[in-house]
Amino acid sequence: MTWLLYGATGYTGRLIARRAAARGLRPVLAGRNAAKLVPLAAELGLEHRVFGLAEPGAIRRGLDGVDGVAHCAGPFARTALPMATACIETRTPYLDITGEIDVFESLYALGPRAAAAGVTLLPGAGFDVVPTDCVAALLAARLPDATQLDLAFLTGGGTSPGTARSALEGAADGGRIRAGGEIRAVPFG
Repeated sequence: MTWLLYGATGYTGRLIARRAAARGLRPVLAGRNAAKLVPLAAELGLEHRVFGLAEPGAIRRGLDGVDGVAHCAGPFARTALPMATACIETRTPYLDITGEIDVFESLYALGPRAAAAGVTLLPGAGFDVVPTDCVAALLAARLPDATQLDLAFLTGGGTSPGTARSALEGAADGGRIRAGGEIRAVPFG
């Protein structure tokens, strides 16, 4: 299987690239900045492709011959839709590491097109969304009488630069909560 890691030179993309190479996986590293991408690919002994997300044709060419995309280039509010659209057009499965609700909603709107093309779109495959939903589903199955679930995490380290940028850009929109199975906007504070 050939998979493409887009955003390979960002904070999380670089971590994934290094871990994949250490485990003997051979992703195709991709991104828009050749000056950063070429040395990383050489260091890890991996193939690379340089393309941006502004031109749909360039994205489609960048996806040629790959069986899946791990999209790690944020801010996802600007990058997810062009990549996911190209994935639908090339019938390439897509996952990303976003935690941005608006991105989930944008990709959800692509659902019928993705289904018609037989393509999976899986946003939120990073730490904060899909894995926590899996924990919630497991707890719901094991604790059927529970009426509320609050998840909290204690982590070491700080926030990645991309996460911090996305949070700042989205701060004016307030926050979101899921209540009664629906996502709704709430003001901060």
